[in-house]
Amino acid sequence: MTSASPYSYELPEDRIAQRPVHPPESAKMMVISRGTGLIEHRTFAEIGMFLQPGDLLVFNDTKVIPARLFGKLDGPDGPDVEVVVIEEVAKHEWSALGFPMRKIRGAERVFFSERLSALVLPSASDDRLMLRFVGAASDDLGALLLEHGTMPIPPYIRDGRADDQDRSDYQSIFAVHPGSVAAPTASLHFTETLIDELKSHHQCSIERITLHVGTASFQPIVVNGVLRKPGHERFVVSESVLESIARTKASGRRVIAVGTTVVRALETAARREVVNAGGDSTDLFIEPGFEFRIVDSLVTNFHQPRTTHLLLVEALLGAELLNRAYVSALENKYRFLSYGDGMCIV
Repeated sequence: MTSASPYSYELPEDRIAQRPVHPPESAKMMVISRGTGLIEHRTFAEIGMFLQPGDLLVFNDTKVIPARLFGKLDGPDGPDVEVVVIEEVAKHEWSALGFPMRKIRGAERVFFSERLSALVLPSASDDRLMLRFVGAASDDLGALLLEHGTMPIPPYIRDGRADDQDRSDYQSIFAVHPGSVAAPTASLHFTETLIDELKSHHQCSIERITLHVGTASFQPIVVNGVLRKPGHERFVVSESVLESIARTKASGRRVIAVGTTVVRALETAARREVVNAGGDSTDLFIEPGFEFRIVDSLVTNFHQPRTTHLLLVEALLGAELLNRAYVSALENKYRFLSYGDGMCIV
């Protein structure tokens, strides 16, 4: 981490993975011991060596929607723009990101096809658009996205231009419930074969929660000199998962969150007196000094500088060990960010 900002570091562009490795479990895995400070270099195929019988791994089963649409401003001959739809807030009305934002805000309409346009509505948010979709295809925008939308890969991956391969690469094997605009990328390292091995040979248990990943990955961590909290994200943690966690804790075994989204969901649930079976939302901000009530260990990727994800990992590791880990990753040619390698913190 740089002295100018404890949440930043220098990441060369050529270290940002543009495609995942295949098979996924062949990705590099840094193993970090919080107790001893030891750092080891392995692969995800070897993760079972660092787990114990009875450990519980929790995955996020959200599904990324092909939420990016390319269009024109005000008509078929207007300037090129792109939109990432985030959430339907009323019938036909969606919050969205837009690129370039200023041009879209100053327009009346975004034209996608003869069957679909979007009216630009006033928005109370500086970094969100509000769009009302109109046209013959507006009644089934979900189906239209599946047919014509592209996966909302981050701009640091091929300038955000997804292709058909990303429809499988940018989706975990647990993906069931549509609603995310970014993948829970720690899960991308796991295959059915690896999960079967962890359950049968290492006697680990598997549970799933749902947290629909929002725009936190796209937003700056500091705005006008103020540390910015992540926005609200919808999540579901069932009573049965909480009971499984309680049994794991009671037996002295570990709860291992696979991804920072799982950490946010579980630690939010731990702070709620009543579990809402229909789902809830969280704006929990995990930063250094945070008291973890559920999560003992974490599987995660190497995160972008100046993001809340990096702060969350620092809260678990501490600044000194986090710094050593990232320096070691750069020295050992790890691949960074969404399609890159990862770490297992034990």
